[in-house]
Amino acid sequence: MTFANIGAMLQTLSLGCGARRILEIGTGDGNSTLDLAATLPSDGMMITMEMDAALAGQARARLVAAGHEHRVSVMVGDATRFLHKIAGPFDVIFQDSDQHRYEHMLDRLVDLLRPGGLLVMDHVADHGENETMVALRQRLAADSRLHTSFLQVGDGVSVSVKRAS
Repeated sequence: MTFANIGAMLQTLSLGCGARRILEIGTGDGNSTLDLAATLPSDGMMITMEMDAALAGQARARLVAAGHEHRVSVMVGDATRFLHKIAGPFDVIFQDSDQHRYEHMLDRLVDLLRPGGLLVMDHVADHGENETMVALRQRLAADSRLHTSFLQVGDGVSVSVKRAS
């Protein structure tokens, strides 16, 4: 599956759950950011976090060109530091950052997600049987707070729905 189809999948999931608040970890050059921002209603909002200032700048420029800059905040720096400073709940959280940090951020991301909200993690099958990703997949599958499916899209995607408390 191509990157464009991953974007279409994100849009379908966001529209399907009626997302009004979206959090993205790992902006990159803004491809997924643009896909998700396009699904937001006029009063919706999105926060995206990117470690690399140059990539964040590219994403900001692309958001301006697409007319989405008024509803998307691009934060530059280490997401693990920002996550404790933002408030949920979010309807959709898209994790697309350094895969070695996914498990470290998982509890906070689940806390920030509303019941019925979606946690989408990209690259969960990246690098074959990487021990970090194997451990993460096992943890997601066993987490009683989540109902998780693993999809063979790109380098592997997990889609988790937060269960009601």
